[in-house]
Amino acid sequence: MTDIKVYENISIVTFSDVPSRKRFVSTTLSAVAESGINVDMISQTPPKSDMFSFGFTFSDDDIPTLLTVLPRITAVHGITPCVNSGNVKIVIKSEEMVDQAGFAAKVFKACENICADVMLITTSVDEISLLVGDSFATSLPEEIKKVLG
Repeated sequence: MTDIKVYENISIVTFSDVPSRKRFVSTTLSAVAESGINVDMISQTPPKSDMFSFGFTFSDDDIPTLLTVLPRITAVHGITPCVNSGNVKIVIKSEEMVDQAGFAAKVFKACENICADVMLITTSVDEISLLVGDSFATSLPEEIKKVLG
């Protein structure tokens, strides 16, 4: 059985071209935590040369607080982030993912079918979380159900 949940009012902040040698991720997440912001999805790209990209999601309600934290992060590290709000997180949970090859391919086929651009993806053994624009809050879960059968 597959369970699909939609969480609204999700923001994402991304940092590009972060030098690998800096302790950027730990100091950024610590500053965000100290401000009381609960971080949800976290993603880091594999390094390319000595650079990587890093991002995380949080509630739209926390944007004012984050906007007080970001200048401190930029001042210390010299990296300017990009913030995007008003998104939805769609969580697909299924025990089938544990043993079934191609489950993720079907989820991405559903995204492709309706031209849903995925901003961020995180996974676990039995779960895929997708961050997409809020215009896909209804259509993407419906398409995923259709593709999964």
